Amino acid sequence: MKNISTECKGSYNELIWQEAEKHFDIVVRNDIKLFLKANNGGYPKKDIIIVDGMEYEVRVFLSLDKNDEHYCIERPLRYFLEKTKARIIPIGLDSGDNYYCVNNETGKVYYWSASNDSYYLISDCLEDFIDLFA
Repeated sequence: MKNISTECKGSYNELIWQEAEKHFDIVVRNDIKLFLKANNGGYPKKDIIIVDGMEYEVRVFLSLDKNDEHYCIERPLRYFLEKTKARIIPIGLDSGDNYYCVNNETGKVYYWSASNDSYYLISDCLEDFIDLFA
């Protein structure tokens, strides 16, 4: 999976995935794991993407570093898995604490607006999402 970020974290804890998979009885898609491994807690090299004429800001990708106080995936992962019956996996944030997420069943990438609890389709897959940063 392509790296599209800078300042990625050095520590990547696979146990976070294993614990979530066991607790929620799911298997996290491999493309999600590979994406976050390649962009672990990093800041996008290009932080504005355009989808259907709309600008979306991407502040940071979540990390699998348990020592990352601000962007470790553990807490938001638990929140989204509980909220969505284990379907939605968060991968990143904008400056307003809205999340970029992947549907673990379909692979589609969504923008979740915290203020109105709504999901907006960004791309049909992670590869297409990555292409938005080119």
